[in-house]
Amino acid sequence: MVRKFGWAFLAMLLSLTTALKAQKLPAGNLFEGQPVIAVDLIARPTLNAETFRHFVTQQAGQPYSSRKIEKSILALKATGQFTDVQPNVIPDEGGLRLEFIMDPVFYVGTFEFPEAARTFSYAQLLGVVRYPPEEPYEERKVEEAVPRLKRFFTDNGYFGADVRTETRLDEPHQLAMVTYRVALGKKARFGNIEIQGPSPESTAQLKNAIHSFRARLHGATLKPGKPYDPDRLRAAQRFLQDYVSRQNYLSSQIRMRTSQYDPQTNCADLLFDVTPGPVVIVRASGTHVSSKTLHNQVPIFQENALDQDLIDMGTRNLTSYFQSRGYFDTKITPQLDTGSGKTTLTYSIDRGEKHRVAGVTLSGNRQFDQSQVKNQIVIKKARLLSRGTFSADLLRKSTANLEAYWQNAGYQEVKVTPRTEDRESNLYVTFEISEGVRTIVDSFHAQGNQNPDIAKLVNTRLQIKANQPYSPFRAMQDRNRIIASYLDLGYLNATLRVEETPVSGDLHRAAVTYVIDEGPRVHVSEVVYVGQEHSQVSLLKRVTGIRPDTDMSESKLLQGESDLYNLGVFDWANVSPRRPITQQTSEDVVVKVHEAKRNSISYGVGFESTPRSGSLSTGTLILPGLPTVGLPPKFTVIEKTIISPLGSISYSRLNMRGRAETASVSALVSSLAQKGTVSYSVPHFRDTNWSSLLTASGERTTQNPLFAAQLAQGSFQLERNLDAAKTRKLQLHYTYQHTSLDHLLIQNFVPLQDLRTHLSTVSASFLRDTRDKPLDAHKGSYQTLDFQLSPKALGSSDNVARLFGQMAYYWQAQPWLVFANNVRVGLISSFAGSHVPFSQRFFSGGADSLRGFPLNGAGPQSTALLCTAENNPATCTTSVAVPSGGNQLFIFNSEGRFPIPIKKGLGGVIFYDGGNVYSSINLHELVRDYNNSVGFGLRYNTPVGPVRIDFGHDLNPVPGLKSIQIFVTLGQSF
Repeated sequence: MVRKFGWAFLAMLLSLTTALKAQKLPAGNLFEGQPVIAVDLIARPTLNAETFRHFVTQQAGQPYSSRKIEKSILALKATGQFTDVQPNVIPDEGGLRLEFIMDPVFYVGTFEFPEAARTFSYAQLLGVVRYPPEEPYEERKVEEAVPRLKRFFTDNGYFGADVRTETRLDEPHQLAMVTYRVALGKKARFGNIEIQGPSPESTAQLKNAIHSFRARLHGATLKPGKPYDPDRLRAAQRFLQDYVSRQNYLSSQIRMRTSQYDPQTNCADLLFDVTPGPVVIVRASGTHVSSKTLHNQVPIFQENALDQDLIDMGTRNLTSYFQSRGYFDTKITPQLDTGSGKTTLTYSIDRGEKHRVAGVTLSGNRQFDQSQVKNQIVIKKARLLSRGTFSADLLRKSTANLEAYWQNAGYQEVKVTPRTEDRESNLYVTFEISEGVRTIVDSFHAQGNQNPDIAKLVNTRLQIKANQPYSPFRAMQDRNRIIASYLDLGYLNATLRVEETPVSGDLHRAAVTYVIDEGPRVHVSEVVYVGQEHSQVSLLKRVTGIRPDTDMSESKLLQGESDLYNLGVFDWANVSPRRPITQQTSEDVVVKVHEAKRNSISYGVGFESTPRSGSLSTGTLILPGLPTVGLPPKFTVIEKTIISPLGSISYSRLNMRGRAETASVSALVSSLAQKGTVSYSVPHFRDTNWSSLLTASGERTTQNPLFAAQLAQGSFQLERNLDAAKTRKLQLHYTYQHTSLDHLLIQNFVPLQDLRTHLSTVSASFLRDTRDKPLDAHKGSYQTLDFQLSPKALGSSDNVARLFGQMAYYWQAQPWLVFANNVRVGLISSFAGSHVPFSQRFFSGGADSLRGFPLNGAGPQSTALLCTAENNPATCTTSVAVPSGGNQLFIFNSEGRFPIPIKKGLGGVIFYDGGNVYSSINLHELVRDYNNSVGFGLRYNTPVGPVRIDFGHDLNPVPGLKSIQIFVTLGQSF
């Protein structure tokens, strides 16, 4: 998956690079005779380039002349001031813009906005400047951005903003650091709000609308004295436009402008200039169509205009709308009436009878069967609760998809003819395929490829080969793959041209040649780091991984830029050559960064009113670090309402010590709960590939009336990826945890010696994850192995060793069938005369383990008493079954996942769950108490994962527990 993404990304980059090159081209005979509108001389900033203009014979206003260009270059070089002169042509409106780049020139390193960046994002300001990437530094272009910045600040309410430029030159690296000094001033407020243009009555209606509750919901209300907000202004303009459209005034124009700014009051008056359009009423006859549907399907509302093209588009949209609802014979006729001082557009609709798509088939196909191309057909057959999906647009799209599929496979003359047949309101759709003759590669050659790595790729891994199908699509995929490989090896200007020639007049046999121009292989001469203020250069070196005297690999440049963003301490980053690659074989790489704001703080205050009764809405009790306990539905304790203030605060600081380290601290305080947390993360621990996380927290809670808890935890974790694809990971942990439970109103649940425990644990974990989608995997595997040791020598209350392993495997046996299997094994044991604390035992049963049992209902169980008052045995009258946990765990899950052809996104599962929790580590006990459960479930795909309903049946029922369990949750079971 990662590899496929990489090829696709590089192919996209290639397309972008080609587009950019098309805008700025080397001078050549291609432009001979075309008008030149400007001639720019670009030189180092310390040199006045205009003093050399008399050496240039090609002048603006003259036709482009290659002879004059060459003469100008020779004259400029003869001055002895320039090591090289490169002409570039930029096609522009009205003619050509010609640049003479006279080396050595400076290139832009960074742009800085020290004052403005406190209010606006850096990327936003950079977008306003719009300086072309990898362009030589020109003072003229830098100054051209000043009025754009002023206009941007004015649009955002800073009417008195002043902008000036400063430039600092980095002579050794020939870089210019540009700083825009901005004095924003005070942000303005809204002044008077006026509407002009319509009648007084309409003006009053518009003013009321802009202050209505509906406008408030759309964020479009405007009030004098409120801070100037451009987003609110745009929302108000859209709201008014929609309002007049709903009044049937189409083609109305609403223009908003700031009519006057008063620096004395710092208020800006607003004026909405409204030009009402004609009244246009749109209606439907023949059947009921809601006004909302008309607005959505008839584009004259969105375009705010009325013309024949929009009327016809509305006809097509409404036809598709009814066809998608089963009325496949819908006929719609638009009628336009301009009488009575208004325009009425009527869509006469004849829906016809309602149909169902009874069949979708192919005929005439020999190369591919219907199962192979079903994803190309967007018409869907009827299912149990659906009449199917059909419309004229979907029919055309399916036809085009099928033709493209066959053409990409080499059938250039394929013809797909759709046929529809109506039999007693059942629609049968047939796509007749006339495949034609397949084009075959008669011979294949590649020329110009000198690099052995590319030669190996050409010989083994391309789609175009002798005696294989030929299509332009396959050739394009080969081209993208080859060029991506060249980019990865440092050939940044490599090109490939495909030549395809029929053999001996046979149009269906082609001689194919890939003509490759490798261009120069570029090496990194030096890596320059600019823009960092607090960040250490060693951090940038490690993260980007780009070294001098190595190939300038495009993928490494992109990966380095991505990794800089992933640190979370830069709000902008760029890794690219110092100047465009033309014919040079070595070039500097400039790593440019802009650091995000380092400090952030958030807080909140309020009051809480909490009725503390034991009738919990979930019917369960969750103790810290312990299994969930089911409660009787009518169980309550003495009710008491707590009213108390509530406050929270959190603070974080990025890029500590200039190493992208992050520190954060947070606190929550109320009468019922107090919690504090501190964390410190290091992406490169001691300049290695290990990341680390240090956390500490303390909590006291009395929110649940059934217990009070005091918790303290501290941990230190080291983690590193073991492969480039990040599928394998190693984690090392140290954790100290102290738990103290008081006032527990459940007797015989937690052993007395385990009410207060402290564990000091060292552990190591290995994870391997190759799943395609973690929430709904179709293929791949997930493996984890974790070993923990908690000895008294490190401060634990008991000597405990714990081992847990899991292996999940996913196999897509058919496009519609996935087999998923999962095995979990856990062992825990005490040593040196200790016992296993209750919180460390294994528990199982429920939606994600053994679905024939309720939550934590598998394995050893005991009886506990629920009390309604502390230290009063007379109130302990209710008994519940509670899990006791075990020292051994074995679970095996297997399920088949398949779609259910009733509704898109709906699927089914049949499953088997086996295993149990065992009181001791014993093979005989594992076999004897092994439990079996079977069941079925439903899945419905949503953007956040599948919603799951499972029905599990225990084949070896346990007395006191229901043999059938129902679970509703999110995500697959494993």
